[in-house]
Amino acid sequence: MTRHPVVSSPRSARYLLTTSVLVAVLAAPALLHVANAEAPDPYSKLYELYTRTVRLASQGIDVGGVVEHLSKALKLLELGRYTEALEELGRAEGLLSELELGAGGTVLRMRLARYGTAAALASVPLATYLLLPRVYVYAWYRARRRWVVVVERTRR
Repeated sequence: MTRHPVVSSPRSARYLLTTSVLVAVLAAPALLHVANAEAPDPYSKLYELYTRTVRLASQGIDVGGVVEHLSKALKLLELGRYTEALEELGRAEGLLSELELGAGGTVLRMRLARYGTAAALASVPLATYLLLPRVYVYAWYRARRRWVVVVERTRR
């Protein structure tokens, strides 16, 4: 067996160069799309956090801290300072995630307090109707139990 040395012809070099350029041109939009997908649009991020904040606020959760962060982020976006705005949005998202985790328990406690107060107020008339006569009779008995009845005979 004889070995043939590998000799690249100019034609194969051109083919390799053409193929690599073609692959690069075809892959460039996909790579740009991936790069754009990694960098979020700050306004869409702001809108997403805003809708989550509104949903929590409608449940009665105090979202004042999140609103402050979103306000700062919006001001920074208006000034064109996108990296600082994204950092502020990150802080707002962290705080919002914490609030969402504890929202179930908070909403439950608020509802129990609200409905418990309503039930207590609604039971006052019933308790008055049932207990007031008993309390009155008991107080009357306690006040008059030491009375001594004296029988006087009248003379005519």
